[in-house]
Amino acid sequence: MLNMWGSTGIKPDEEEIFYDGFLYIISRSDKTHENFTVDAICLCAEYDEPLSLADISEKYPNVCKVIFEDALRGAVYNYGNHATEKNGTAEKWEKVGETLGYA
Repeated sequence: MLNMWGSTGIKPDEEEIFYDGFLYIISRSDKTHENFTVDAICLCAEYDEPLSLADISEKYPNVCKVIFEDALRGAVYNYGNHATEKNGTAEKWEKVGETLGYA
């Protein structure tokens, strides 16, 4: 199946890069998972450094969802939904949806 960028398969977290558009980072604000915070970032390709999914999980340790939109398309990612076989921790991004962009 083709993803929104026309390729197949899964990209590593450091290769899924956001550089021009709106980025919404939703994080758990406490251990009860009942309160959330949303950080909205407007990325401008000329002035801002690009962010990858790996950067986001490092800078926002309680992240659970990322929504990114550029002019014509976007994507929704969940973080930590599936435990890994090695250590049982759920440190993995999963693309769960697409958007049509803001234009």
